[in-house]
Amino acid sequence: MIIMVAALGLAACNNAAPEATPAPAPAPETNDQEEAPATADVISKTVGLYADAADSYYQLLNDALVGVNAMYDDVDIKVDFKVGQSTADEQLRAVEDFITAGYDALCVIQNNPNTTSECIEKAVAANVPYFGMTHDFASAPNARDAAGAICYDFFEGGYLAGEDAAARGIERVIMIEGVLGQGSAGVFSWGFLQAYEDAGKSLGGYSAEDIAKLKSEAKLDGTQDVEIVFWASGNWFAEAAQKAMQDAITSLGKDGFDGAYVQNNPMMEGVLVALEDAGLNPSDYWLGSCNGREISWDWVQQGKVTMDVNQPGALEGAMLSQQLRAYFKGESYRQYIHPYFTPYNIDNIQELLPSLVPATDIDAFLLGYANQSFTTDINDPKFKDNVGFK
Repeated sequence: MIIMVAALGLAACNNAAPEATPAPAPAPETNDQEEAPATADVISKTVGLYADAADSYYQLLNDALVGVNAMYDDVDIKVDFKVGQSTADEQLRAVEDFITAGYDALCVIQNNPNTTSECIEKAVAANVPYFGMTHDFASAPNARDAAGAICYDFFEGGYLAGEDAAARGIERVIMIEGVLGQGSAGVFSWGFLQAYEDAGKSLGGYSAEDIAKLKSEAKLDGTQDVEIVFWASGNWFAEAAQKAMQDAITSLGKDGFDGAYVQNNPMMEGVLVALEDAGLNPSDYWLGSCNGREISWDWVQQGKVTMDVNQPGALEGAMLSQQLRAYFKGESYRQYIHPYFTPYNIDNIQELLPSLVPATDIDAFLLGYANQSFTTDINDPKFKDNVGFK
């Protein structure tokens, strides 16, 4: 199953590829793939991939990177996948270890932009390309020294949910963020509230951005058309979100909220359990998310969840594969991009179902990628430039 993505080398783009780094000798050993027989025409490279924490989203990104790499015969890329414990020091040490080991490229799912800035500095000093994924680091002062960046526009993801909620007249919302105070989670909330603000709805004397930052400390003036009646952290996992939703139901009562914005599908699973355990019908509330995994396709078809946004981590891994191959071949490529979202809801799920990208079934994703069942070319305009890097 061989795909030659010639568009990576031919399409015009605004950013030229950094100069390719020669492979070290000997290359570091990895445990993720068996060694492929080398030929004179194959470029062999090694990549260190660091994820800030153990998360199924990050694992799927890695699986897609490995699987898409295997579809090509011009560049043989071996990936060493390391998982951290959500500390900045650990991210820095991982980058230092990758550099010392002699990897040809570094790929990092960051802890925070400040640490990323230091990591980029070290990579540049060692003449090793740095690629970042999943979380935006455009605010880092040396962000453009990175060879590539791939992350979804979380503001847009939140905005799409807010549009749906505002159109359905939802006024009292429980907000279950990934992690309270985490930049990516806060951007989801900002986008959600911005959709209300852009629709001419009052936010009680505050801007959407201010409320996303202040959260429960925002003292509304009574004019609000929408109010976040309960803020909670679900830590991106089902159990914590279930507890948060139980607390919200206890505090507000079954009639004290119109819906909940839950920022990923594992947390939504916990929210659904909490509602059902309390004897409440999820279909009686507006429930929105941003993840769009296959289980959510079922939820929306069943009417348990009102809307979601297809945001497969596997697509990030596939785009990273394209960037790496172009870099190693000395070709130009789009360096700083957002993968595309596909929002869906209870009214259009049947129409959009064939176009949704598999999010957890990696075999289905790789088959769809090979068959071009969904948009895969990084040069396609569906992939947007990350304007923060301009």
